[in-house]
Amino acid sequence: MLSLPKVYDFFTRLIQRVALKSYQQALGEVQVTHKFLANLSSDQIRFLARSFVVSRNHLGQQSHGFRWHYGPVAIITPFNFPLEISVLQLMGALYMGNKPVLKVDSKVSIVMEQIMHLLHYCGLHMEDVDFINSDGKTMNKLLIEANTQ
Repeated sequence: MLSLPKVYDFFTRLIQRVALKSYQQALGEVQVTHKFLANLSSDQIRFLARSFVVSRNHLGQQSHGFRWHYGPVAIITPFNFPLEISVLQLMGALYMGNKPVLKVDSKVSIVMEQIMHLLHYCGLHMEDVDFINSDGKTMNKLLIEANTQ
């Protein structure tokens, strides 16, 4: 869906409305987000989530790494990249099996609200992400009570 020209243009102009960016800067943010989603589509998540082994200089020396999900995670993003940072962090958390609580800056929250509508349209379940639009004090209280990682 994000590859459609009218959707590209919609998000580019929406970013322009809330962040002081030129059309080219906003378009670049949409393009980076689209490339990220395209690169991790289909079977690529399997490679993102796999464990790894790094051999060392001596026989038997190896480092092993395993990627496990955390469970509930909090994602708090800044205002200057209303689409790119939020979507990359959100989708990375979802791809790895986490349950994200997402808080974006209230000045640019309309961008994330619209991308959430798009994700739901594309098949994301409503209960997979908790999207919160609040001030800093309220969000701080929620994070402390939620025991997120």
